[in-house]
Amino acid sequence: MSIENILSKIDGDSRAAAEAARARAREEAAALSARYTRRAEELEADLRARAGKKAAEEKRRLLVSEQLELRKAILVRKREILSELYDKARKTIAALSGEEYLSLIRTLVISKAVSGAEEIVPAAGQSALLSPDFLTKLNKEYPGGGKFTIAAAEGSFDWGVVLREGRRVVDLSLSTVFDQVMARIVP
Repeated sequence: MSIENILSKIDGDSRAAAEAARARAREEAAALSARYTRRAEELEADLRARAGKKAAEEKRRLLVSEQLELRKAILVRKREILSELYDKARKTIAALSGEEYLSLIRTLVISKAVSGAEEIVPAAGQSALLSPDFLTKLNKEYPGGGKFTIAAAEGSFDWGVVLREGRRVVDLSLSTVFDQVMARIVP
């Protein structure tokens, strides 16, 4: 074999080896590219899912926050309305005539008394309304007969009465009754 043939054979073998190496490199590059493309797609899908979850959670949090603010605003408005009604009712009740006042007091005492033997403390300036006739009628109307008495001293409240017996006190003053009503209506 001549040198030219040997050189030609070496050149051909080198070219074939180089082409085979290039083909293997292209195959490996394609495989790597496909693998990293799949991984990138998986990461993109994962990021999109996380972003969607985070967006849904943020939306839920905002909705809950807005609902809470709305409930607070409604509660404030309810309290304002009740306060207005309370003031109107207070004025109406305070303007009751003597007999209407006594009828309301009698109803409150009968419904809230525990034993029927309580001492009745009248509001400031209203002890004259609680006459012996009022007391007699109240004691007759109380279920099973009452033994109510009128306290010598007046209370320091504007309207209503307080029932006292030993340590037990039942406050039937107008402000307390309305506070209890408002507490039941507006938590």
